[in-house]
Amino acid sequence: MWAKRVIRGVAGVIGAAAVLGGCSVGEGAPEGWKVMRGGSVAVAHPKVWEETRPAGKGAAAGAQASAVLRGTGGRPVGEITVSPGGATRRGVRARTMTIDGRPARQLGYVERAADGSRNRAVEVTTTDSHGRPVLVRVSGPDVDGWSDELRQIVNSIDVG
Repeated sequence: MWAKRVIRGVAGVIGAAAVLGGCSVGEGAPEGWKVMRGGSVAVAHPKVWEETRPAGKGAAAGAQASAVLRGTGGRPVGEITVSPGGATRRGVRARTMTIDGRPARQLGYVERAADGSRNRAVEVTTTDSHGRPVLVRVSGPDVDGWSDELRQIVNSIDVG
C-alpha cells in the first residue's frame, strides 16, 4: 500500500512538472508550424508568418530573428522578434513562468497601432544557457482567435 502511494505521488509530481514547465519547440507548437531560430532561442509560428531579416528598431536592438504576419495589401499586422536583453514595456504586471527549467517573466498588454487599431502583445524574458538575457516579443491584431495563437507561440519558446 505504501509503495502505491509513493508511486502515485512521484507520478503526480512528474505530471505537474510537465504541465508547469515550458514546452520545447515541437511539443508546444501545433503540427505544421515553422520553427524560427535566433541565437540560442527557437520559436514556432504558423506557416503564414514570413520570416524576415531583423530591421528597424529590432536591428538596432540587436534582434537575432524576426517574422511578420501580413494583412490586407501586404501590410505587416503582427511581428515576432528574438533579441538579447530584457523587457521593453514598463508598468505592466509580470507573470512568472519557466522555460526549459529556467525562470522567465511574461508581460502581456494591448497597445494602439499607428492606424488606431488594437494590437495584443506579449514579451517573454529569460536567460540562455550562458546566463545572458533574452527577449521574445510577439504582437498581433487584437481579434478573435489571436489570444489562442499568441499563447501557442509563447508555449513553443525553447531556449538553449
